[in-house]
Amino acid sequence: MYDFNEVIDRSDTQSIKYEGMDLVYETSDMLPFWIADMDIATPKPVLDAIQKRLDHRIIGYTKWQQDKFYEPIKHWYRTRFDTRVMNSDLFYSPTVLYTITESIRALTQPGEGIIVNIPSYNTFLTLIEANRRVVVPSPFVFDGQEYKMDFDAFESLCQRADMKVFLFCNPHNPTGKVFTTEELDEIVSICEAHDVFIIADEIHMDFARQKKHQSLINWMKPDSNIIVTSCLGKTFNISGLPHAYYVTKNRFLKMELSRQILAAGIGNPNALALNAIEAGYMECADWVDAINDFILSNMKFVKSYAEEFLDDVLDVYIPDATFLMWIDFSKSGYSEEEVQEALQKVGKVALGIGSTYMHDDSTHFRMNVACDRARLEEGMARIKKAFDHLKNNHS
Repeated sequence: MYDFNEVIDRSDTQSIKYEGMDLVYETSDMLPFWIADMDIATPKPVLDAIQKRLDHRIIGYTKWQQDKFYEPIKHWYRTRFDTRVMNSDLFYSPTVLYTITESIRALTQPGEGIIVNIPSYNTFLTLIEANRRVVVPSPFVFDGQEYKMDFDAFESLCQRADMKVFLFCNPHNPTGKVFTTEELDEIVSICEAHDVFIIADEIHMDFARQKKHQSLINWMKPDSNIIVTSCLGKTFNISGLPHAYYVTKNRFLKMELSRQILAAGIGNPNALALNAIEAGYMECADWVDAINDFILSNMKFVKSYAEEFLDDVLDVYIPDATFLMWIDFSKSGYSEEEVQEALQKVGKVALGIGSTYMHDDSTHFRMNVACDRARLEEGMARIKKAFDHLKNNHS
């Protein structure tokens, strides 16, 4: 029904994934699997809706406080996650990261700590520091099967007077963890007990496969210290169309975020994004199911390839969610510097650099598998070439 193996040339589109590698890597002559956008076409109903809006030929200031914004989001949460969202708790925002940044600035003072699970989405770490707050790691424990929180250590962090916010990613990037009901109960209970505000980024919610995604919206009570933010950028591959939304019942944060958006002069939404929201959330549920099946098959391929050709250097597990794989090379014995140099200069393959997600040395790299199978096969062959080079030069 959908051809996710279609090869689409992204050259001359100003794609960061292809034309922005020099911002992160020493070379740009690589096959990219690093940044989290898909090499897969945006679904046709979304493209058609955008085109229809363009055909009107006037794209002026636009109002988001209307049913065309509220109803698709409410429909999606109700039908996909069995979650009820109220108009009075739902707001437009320019981006997910803007929502997170302004929430942190509203809830904390410079020098105060922001708790994050480690490994962490790398932009969380740079965002916290850029706003003169302190990254406070709450490391996951990996038991060989899944990543788990150390709740005793987490609670001890929440008890500190300078800890006001837990920046929470569910499904988690880069590990792909989906949190269970019991884990979410524990997180909310600890944060409530110690007056820690939860800022939840649920941008990967539509890529939960092994376990059902449960939004923290379901844990909100009047004035709860919780905000949930998301967008359609990952789900429908429209990250180049900035937009987001957030849900909160907290009256202080509603007022503060509305004030900040007004003060910055960015209260008008992206007109094209509103049409994309409506089409994506009202017409593309089958497409989302299909892309998830495709991503899972790609992940199974990566795992089987690694088990056949790279079993002595890589440990690969299939995550609960996302289109990203957090791959462990610790048993290879090579340092991250050695591995990245071989990947970039010998294999000529760009993979997420693990230490950027850790605030420390790492024995992992992150791989985006949302691409056609031929490209993925070529990527794995290049990874093998890089590790073959390391083995030959260390023997």
